[in-house]
Amino acid sequence: MTDLSIQDFTIAQLRAMAPVIPGVGPFFERLLASTYEEFVCVLYKDIDTILSGFQENPELLKEDGEDRLSSEIKRSLKLLGYIATHDEKIGGHSDLVVRGKKPEFLWIGEAKIHSNYDYLFKGFQQLTTRYTTGDVNQDRGGMIIYIKNNDAKNVVVQWRAHLKAKALADYADDDCLERPDFVFYSVHKHERSGTPFKVKHIGVILSFDPKDRR
Repeated sequence: MTDLSIQDFTIAQLRAMAPVIPGVGPFFERLLASTYEEFVCVLYKDIDTILSGFQENPELLKEDGEDRLSSEIKRSLKLLGYIATHDEKIGGHSDLVVRGKKPEFLWIGEAKIHSNYDYLFKGFQQLTTRYTTGDVNQDRGGMIIYIKNNDAKNVVVQWRAHLKAKALADYADDDCLERPDFVFYSVHKHERSGTPFKVKHIGVILSFDPKDRR
């Protein structure tokens, strides 16, 4: 039987096998993303994986602030091949800026440690009225909410209600099918572009309050 090497497979065949090859994950989705929709879709998968890692060891992150946590996301994305920066000046100091292989592909994320809902809304306003243009291939963004207190589900529920009560122009929201208790999407009319702008709101469960130490 002839031994096969990677040169014996087409890209399409390798992409089809990716889910069952350890360590490959969404590599081919990342590599072959040719539209903004595909770029954002795989970016969200990668961010979800990174944040899942955060949640596994909250005891190591309990003293970390927003900048330290967001810098770690940036570092992880760069290792995956993204052009990612933290604190880049785009209308201000953006927490997380990610560009695709096409220079016009731009995604910006705002990250906040939850303290109160007005503070989160300030971050939302920074994202949507300061940092983003709402232009074609730049009409998606993210709110990453680091939740260090208990009952993360309730924090996300309350934040969703708080945002909806702001009565933004053409506002609507929708559930995230993968993590419906901790993630949702919002869309509203972007003030600068006048076109729909979609935000993914991601709750990160970072509370650490073990009862065995009491």
